[in-house]
Amino acid sequence: MLIRLFLALVFVLAGGAHAFAGPAMPLEERRAVLIQNGYERWEWMRSDCEDCEIYFLTAAPEMQTEKVQAFFYALVDKKAELQRLFNVGGQEYTLLATMSIGILGRESKFWTSPRYVLKESAPGLVHLVKVVRAYLKGDTNVAPLSRGPTQIKYIPAPIVEVYGVTPDTLHVPENAAVATMGFLIEALGELKRRIVINNLSYINESNYVDYLPYLYFGSKRKLINGQATPETNLYVREMKHYMSQVEVYERRPEEGVSRLH
Repeated sequence: MLIRLFLALVFVLAGGAHAFAGPAMPLEERRAVLIQNGYERWEWMRSDCEDCEIYFLTAAPEMQTEKVQAFFYALVDKKAELQRLFNVGGQEYTLLATMSIGILGRESKFWTSPRYVLKESAPGLVHLVKVVRAYLKGDTNVAPLSRGPTQIKYIPAPIVEVYGVTPDTLHVPENAAVATMGFLIEALGELKRRIVINNLSYINESNYVDYLPYLYFGSKRKLINGQATPETNLYVREMKHYMSQVEVYERRPEEGVSRLH
């Protein structure tokens, strides 16, 4: 409870979801607050903490809205719970959480893209269009309708069972965050299996971020056939652009406890 209270306090100091009454604290001062309270900069493959608290810091204007900050907070607040639910390590969780922010930017421009607004305002109509297109092509398989600000195609069963998330409630930031994490965790598991089954020796921990999106946006065949080109793929490039605008910090539990008392 004390740790959650402290995290909420940091959000207020940072001008996040709970602090729209006044101007946000400068980025340098926010960094200082985090460091003074035991946080250190997180880096994939260099950090090793499995049960650390995490925090996302950014000066990007489009990420200062209440919805985006609520998405961030859900990633932070549900970390331990989702790790247990999906049996995923802390480092992989943090990598995927950072990717989810990049995906949020790429898919809906953080809830603001006209395409996203149009799709969510009439999902039934969008589905009908997809059915008609499939019929005209002679295709009997209609791809699932992507929903929510991260445009996921299905909600993992554990997320449905534990959080009660449905396609129609993915617009809620907290729901979008946990559903996207569940989807990404399962996708990473599939990627690891594909590396072995399909002998994808060119994929490893150092480039998960480049190739995992291919499973996210439905291009598994390109992975299997060795045709994935993340260096030129617009989706991957835009996702990584948004990821680069976020600084990720972590703090070991004992650090937080000692400083809160």
